[in-house]
Amino acid sequence: MRQNYNSIKYWESVVSENKTIRGHMFMQAPPRANSLYIHTLIFSKNNGIDNIYAYFPDVKLLLGYIQYSFLQEAFYKWIYGKNKMITKIPALPVEKIIKGGLQRGLITSDIAKTMINNYSRVAKMWDLPKERVFSELTKFIRDFNRTWFGNNQEFLYMKIFKSAVELGDFVVESTMITNDKEEFENKIGVTIDEWNTICKHATSDKLVGEKFQNILQKSLTEVI
Repeated sequence: MRQNYNSIKYWESVVSENKTIRGHMFMQAPPRANSLYIHTLIFSKNNGIDNIYAYFPDVKLLLGYIQYSFLQEAFYKWIYGKNKMITKIPALPVEKIIKGGLQRGLITSDIAKTMINNYSRVAKMWDLPKERVFSELTKFIRDFNRTWFGNNQEFLYMKIFKSAVELGDFVVESTMITNDKEEFENKIGVTIDEWNTICKHATSDKLVGEKFQNILQKSLTEVI
């Protein structure tokens, strides 16, 4: 059955049916050749940091996740996470979340406008040819990260990758900024060389792919 990924109802259903971390909803199996990868951070002082590495089977699912799930969660926590612990994200369209925050005086009209513009920019990408979506998402994300860099109270961030190897290189570079090879192994459970090999063969060897899948789901929460 062909799914309509450009639908709030579809994403409400997927989120309600999956009790796992949102970004991991499509990681029941190892990545495949055309999978795409994402790293997201959502931070607020009262809620700590949500640090997710994930992959999606194709670019339209990635686009839908960013529009209907990530922005929903990120903007809700940006608006309401300043003052309280967030334990559940309501099943509301992003526009209603933004409108509610504005009506309660929790965000300014300028912030609300920026949020709406971000959401609308992503929504317009459904009209693009499939082969252009990734490059447009990359441009959007560059601007998004500049906008929501935030401070020590809150910030939002995301980055997308075309391959497991690209993601793997990013993980090594990020980890080695403040750690040595021994700490890398302690955090991830494999050496850098082993990690590079896992990423290289994640989509061609089922057992290796399962190891890659397990590391993303369980071992990368401290790799920012």
